[in-house]
This record gives sequence, C-alpha cells and structure tokens, in this order.
Amino acid sequence: MDAFSGKIWVFIYTLILLVLTGCTGTRPSTYSEGENVDAGENIETLESIIQEQGEKINSIEQDLVKYQKMINDRSHVLDIYDDNNQNVKEFRSKLEKEVQVVLESMQDGPFDKEITNTLIKMQNKIHILEDRTFYTDSLYFEIINDLVMIENQIESLISSYKEMNEISVKKKTIVIPKITNEEYEAKYIKSLAHYQNGEWNASLDGFKFLLQADSNHDKADNCQYWIGEVYFALKDYPRSIKEFEKVFTFPGTNKADDAQLKLGLCYVNIGKIDKAKQEFENLLEFYPNSEYYKRSQEYLQKY
Repeated sequence: MDAFSGKIWVFIYTLILLVLTGCTGTRPSTYSEGENVDAGENIETLESIIQEQGEKINSIEQDLVKYQKMINDRSHVLDIYDDNNQNVKEFRSKLEKEVQVVLESMQDGPFDKEITNTLIKMQNKIHILEDRTFYTDSLYFEIINDLVMIENQIESLISSYKEMNEISVKKKTIVIPKITNEEYEAKYIKSLAHYQNGEWNASLDGFKFLLQADSNHDKADNCQYWIGEVYFALKDYPRSIKEFEKVFTFPGTNKADDAQLKLGLCYVNIGKIDKAKQEFENLLEFYPNSEYYKRSQEYLQKY
C-alpha cells in the first residue's frame, strides 16, 4: 500500500514540474496585462486538479485500509478453524488410542472395576427382563383361563336354551305324586332362566327344590348338573367338583360327558393341572362319541 502511494505522489510532482517549466520557458520580455491574468487562472486550475486528485488518492488509501482489515479478519478466522480442526483431530486420535487400550486390556488381562460394574448392571437388567417375561407368561395363562371360563359359560347358556326349547316342544304327561310334571318342567325352565340372567341364588334354589321334590324325575340329573354350573360360575370350584361328581350317580344321565369336561376345568382353575389332565383323558376314554372329545384333546395339548 505504501509503495503504491509513493508512485502516485511521484506522478503528481512530475506533472507539476512540467507545468511550471512550461510556464517559465522563453517568452518576450514584454507582455500584456491580459496574459498575466490567464497565467494566474491556469495555475489556480492546476492546483484545483491537484487537490481533487489528492482527495481521490486519500479515498483509495482508505479503501485499501478497509480491504486489508477484511483480509486480516478472514485470516484470523481461518487460523481459528485450523486450530479447532487440529484439536478435533488430536481428540479423535486420543480417543481411538484409549479405546484400543481398553480392548487390549479386555483381551489380555482381567477386567478393571469400571468394566465389572458395567457387566453387573447389564446382568441386573437381564434379570429384570426375565422377571417381566415370567410376569407376561403368567398374565397370558390367566387370560387363557378367563377365555376358557367365558367359553364354558357361553356353552352352558346355549345348552340351557336347548333344553328349554326341547321342553317347550315335548310335553310330558307322567304324574309325580309330590309335584306334577308340568310344574316340574315349569320350575326347571324358570331356574334355567335365572341362570341365564346371572341370578345365581334364585337358580340354585330352584334346582335344589326340584331335586328334593322328585330325585327320580328324568330332569333330576340335569338339575344336579346345573347346580354344579352355578357354583362354577360363582368360582367355588371345590364345591362345583362335588356337585359335578354327583351327576354320575344318576343312571343313564345325558350330562355325564358335560360333567366330565367341567371336572377337568375345575381342577385347571384351582391349579391342579395333573388332575385336570386325568379328567380330560377320562373323557376321551369313556366318552369317545362326545361333542367335547376334540376340545379335551386341545386342553391336553395346552396343559
């Protein structure tokens, strides 16, 4: 920038010198007053031009100073970037060396305390996951049991509706001393209706009344079976087992395979899986033509 300014000033001085030389050259010893006036005006014009050029030069110098400052700022930023980049490279190199040292120590020597603690934490997490898995399995088992119960309740309702329909179609005319057949069947249908509506006590009282009224009626074994179903619905499984076992005391009962299936499900619900499997196997052995044959096979595969 200084060299450039020097050249400009040399140019200006040379120009001034040429002008002055031209003005002081050979001329007549006498001249008019008008010529003196013209020479004075030329000098003023030249001074004005020189001053204008000087201002332009000052403006250029100021611009050069600004550009130099900008260049210095950019250079400083680049230097900072280079320094940061170098720091990142050094940190990365250091980190890679530390990782390599840890890997070598894991392969060649015993684990240090920090690594051992990390492994212990991972082992604890594995135990937590195992506990959650066990809980999930238990929950799944409970859901399966609930579905089985719901399925059995639906089947019981369907069976009760079928019996009500059959009774409404077939009218018995056998007269029983203690209670008439029509009264017996009417009471039986009413007790089934109580069962279907979830009125367990009313249903239980109705079936027990019919057994006391006439235990030899052809619907007596059905009354005994539905008593077992009521206790099953109330989740009183030990009592339900006793009531279902009584069904087999009725000769020629048509509820034997039903009672046999429900015995197995009662034992499932109280957690006696081996006993439940035995009851399902009994159904397959003694009732091969039962509608519950396939379902018993499925329960045996499940449990």
